[in-house]
Amino acid sequence: MSPVVLVGLMGSGKSTVGRLLAARWGLLFIDLDAEIERTSGLSIVEIFEREGEAGFRAREAEATRAIAPSAPMVIAVGGGWMARPELCEAWPDATRVWLSVSPREAARRLAMHDVSRPLLENESPERVLQELLDQRLPAYRLSEYTVDTSNRTAALVADAIAAQIDRAGVEVADNRTDFKPGTES
Repeated sequence: MSPVVLVGLMGSGKSTVGRLLAARWGLLFIDLDAEIERTSGLSIVEIFEREGEAGFRAREAEATRAIAPSAPMVIAVGGGWMARPELCEAWPDATRVWLSVSPREAARRLAMHDVSRPLLENESPERVLQELLDQRLPAYRLSEYTVDTSNRTAALVADAIAAQIDRAGVEVADNRTDFKPGTES
């Protein structure tokens, strides 16, 4: 059983698609940012304000280590997670899927939602997203699968991911939905 980890820029649809895939396969879904917020008692914005990006990255590493890599689940990680080899190594058997999106489309999607993104504060979102993509592209390309999310609904992206994984014969579901973060042994 291989956990499926969704990677990509903010605005690529990782959380939305992750929920759909988890429901489809009968697996637990974990949004790593939401897990960080749950365990810290702070929003991502508050973490960035109080501790800066370095504090957030430390919490991201801690949350990654707290999740059992053998547990069957779908996980949406932050946009910079894949660019940190030590985090990828924490889940060596994970099947990573890059949700590819253009910076322009990601900026458009993010503008539609009233959610603060600390890395986009006081900057042109599209320009910042392009810079982030340029920095992270080599890491994203290490993913086992890539799905372009442009001009696709979340349901169609989930269908495309499931089809790729099914064709490859990767086992992702064993109907274990009893796992709760922090309870693994």
